[in-house]
Amino acid sequence: MKFIPTTAFLCLIFLTNFSNAEGVSPYLPLKVDPLIELEIDRLVSIAKMPNLSKPYHIVTVVHYLAKIKSSHPKLYNRLNTYIKRYKKQSGITQLSFELGHSFSKNEIVPNNRGAELDDVIHASIASFYQFNKYLIFNGGGSYADATGFVSHNSYLSFGTEYIQVDLGYREKWLSPAQESAELLSTNAEPIPSITISNVKGITDWNINYEMSFGLLEKMEGIHFDDQVSPGKPGFLTMHFSAQLFDWWSLGVNRSFMFGGGERSINISDIWDAIIDPVSSDNCGGLSDLQDCNVEVGNQIASVTSKFDISILDTPVSIYAEFGGEDTNDYKNYLLGNKGFTLGFFFPYLTSDTSMYLEHTLFEDRWYIHHLYDEGYRNNLRIMGHWWGEHKTITDPVEANLTTFRFNWDLSNNDHLQFRLRTINNYSSQEVDYQRSFEGEINYNFAYKNGFLGLSLISGSDTYGDSYSKISLKYNW
Repeated sequence: MKFIPTTAFLCLIFLTNFSNAEGVSPYLPLKVDPLIELEIDRLVSIAKMPNLSKPYHIVTVVHYLAKIKSSHPKLYNRLNTYIKRYKKQSGITQLSFELGHSFSKNEIVPNNRGAELDDVIHASIASFYQFNKYLIFNGGGSYADATGFVSHNSYLSFGTEYIQVDLGYREKWLSPAQESAELLSTNAEPIPSITISNVKGITDWNINYEMSFGLLEKMEGIHFDDQVSPGKPGFLTMHFSAQLFDWWSLGVNRSFMFGGGERSINISDIWDAIIDPVSSDNCGGLSDLQDCNVEVGNQIASVTSKFDISILDTPVSIYAEFGGEDTNDYKNYLLGNKGFTLGFFFPYLTSDTSMYLEHTLFEDRWYIHHLYDEGYRNNLRIMGHWWGEHKTITDPVEANLTTFRFNWDLSNNDHLQFRLRTINNYSSQEVDYQRSFEGEINYNFAYKNGFLGLSLISGSDTYGDSYSKISLKYNW
């Protein structure tokens, strides 16, 4: 990736003009530590943090943590103790190890970077070294039987609070929802990229932005003219959000997969596709583009929102995501082939319990594309919603799915989580899908500054096959 050294050099020159500015921030974990991430989600809901993408900056979390010191001392103390591992020059911030045994059919584990249910061993680590307030190195990743080592916490961060640059394997979750993201999640392994974002919200509206560019892993079946060739498509993401009121945040996202193989794309093509997707990516009909062969690539967009309110003195966050795999009626401002996600999070249903409910509806043609036989994937794994793993690669099937999660703090040292997922793929010409069900129970108790846990997963997939797994875990 020849763009990285050049970009890093130019950015470092640019940063010399901001010697009095605040520096960069490390990030909190993303889909590696369920218990601490539950506490973070509770903070985000109660303190009304405006962020609609993840991972969260430590600096942002510390700022909002101070707001709940008196109202929620137990939550404050837990998170404050955890964040202390970042308040030094260097150190390991996360460790986990899982030993499991799978029965019957194998499955892809949702939001776990391509890991599979029949992996016997799964381990992860995250660490950092802060040279100064403007420069931080992060190192880490995970290992599983199916994928080997996946680097997802290895990147260099430098900049200021308004322009933080991350170079390397920095993950992105472009949705406020907790269990899924339509455009970009942790379901597939991350790609090496350059990401630019802000740590501190801009203006009283807490405006946040994020842009990234990278290259996907080599894939087969990229079409151009009458040729089909392998290649590495480019991948561009954009995020923008603002907190219009302290109880309402609104955001927009775009992802753009382009080029690869024999498809030659320049900066002008990319810009035209961003500002006029109908004339660049939607051939035929009322579009100015009639030759489907010269389409630039595959774009997906979404509008997201988060409402932080109280119902009968019980705090609740409502998450909404409205995505489009295409435009509608050949108009740039209308989303077609839509996806809808609605989530409800009760951070404290009682003083010791929380509940999350999420429902998603997909219209047809999600995660498939006529230019790319492998569809919207990196290393054969869906980059967006984990549901895409529960249909064939080329099937334009519609679906609706629901996730329910209940968390219970049995004591200060014991925690129980129950999660249920169900999928209903509608009629398809390719496959006779079945309604799927999956139940998962996790019990964790404090052990040597971490948590030792027992997990049981059982279910049947959309093809009618049953599966199950039992695991022993340790997470620090």
